[in-house]
Amino acid sequence: MKPNRIPFGRTTTRWSVLCFVAATALGLVPSASAKTHLKISAIGAAIDGYENWTSSGPWSDIQSFKNANASRPVVDLVLELQALKAGGLDFDFELVRTATHELAQEQVIDGHADLAAETTWSDEIDANSDKLLKTDAVIRDGEFVKGIYVMPSDQEHLKISSLDDLRGCVGAVVSTWSHDARCVDGMKLKGVVRTVTPEIAFLQIQRHAADFTLAEFSSNPDLHVELRGVVLIPVPKRTVAIRGSRSWIVSKSSQDSDAVYKALEAGTIVLRNNGTIERAYKESGFLNPRVSDWTRIY
Repeated sequence: MKPNRIPFGRTTTRWSVLCFVAATALGLVPSASAKTHLKISAIGAAIDGYENWTSSGPWSDIQSFKNANASRPVVDLVLELQALKAGGLDFDFELVRTATHELAQEQVIDGHADLAAETTWSDEIDANSDKLLKTDAVIRDGEFVKGIYVMPSDQEHLKISSLDDLRGCVGAVVSTWSHDARCVDGMKLKGVVRTVTPEIAFLQIQRHAADFTLAEFSSNPDLHVELRGVVLIPVPKRTVAIRGSRSWIVSKSSQDSDAVYKALEAGTIVLRNNGTIERAYKESGFLNPRVSDWTRIY
């Protein structure tokens, strides 16, 4: 008696299905609906602010940027995520913590992260154009305006009204912030204290080793900013412009760089055209309507 035989085609099909199911379960075969997984490098303070902000609701639901956690780097991150979504990318992500923005940027340049949470100066991106993709400008040239921040008790320097007044002062600046450092050097100050982080710059002012630092405006009623318990307020009616535009960056080494870049670029245009970018920066205090009529002294 001949043994019963299962037709070859049926056996092959059944075996193929079983192998495919097993491989999919082990993660060896991507699901057709698999999300693009992104690594986003960010400074620790931005991650902390983002996590505090989104502890009560997801980033995708954020519509108002009037929030105590809405510093400009955190707003950059939320807008970046919303731009990716608006651009049609189906994604999830993890935040890679770094000590400084420069290290976050290096993570993307070296291909260890797909994106940086914070926008980057365009000339710095162009210097690494072989490794980075750049979106349309998020912060446009002339929009990056800072206040001259001093101790609230410093009545002498709160009276600064001109560049000549400022030149009699000692400024504190983060040495790796090339645009800020260039700006401060160009002022021809009495002295410059260079620090590794903004927190240390604030401490230098508290310790009277420096008189002021340049800082982004906040949405607080008195425009004060606080880092590590040190509170500074701006010299009234005076601002300084940091020249240049800023964009988001995508690593060319990213496995899905083309899809991520196209989504981010498309989403950036969507958020620009529907007014979200400008509104977010205004509500957070970065583009602060209350200082729009202040005099730029440099």
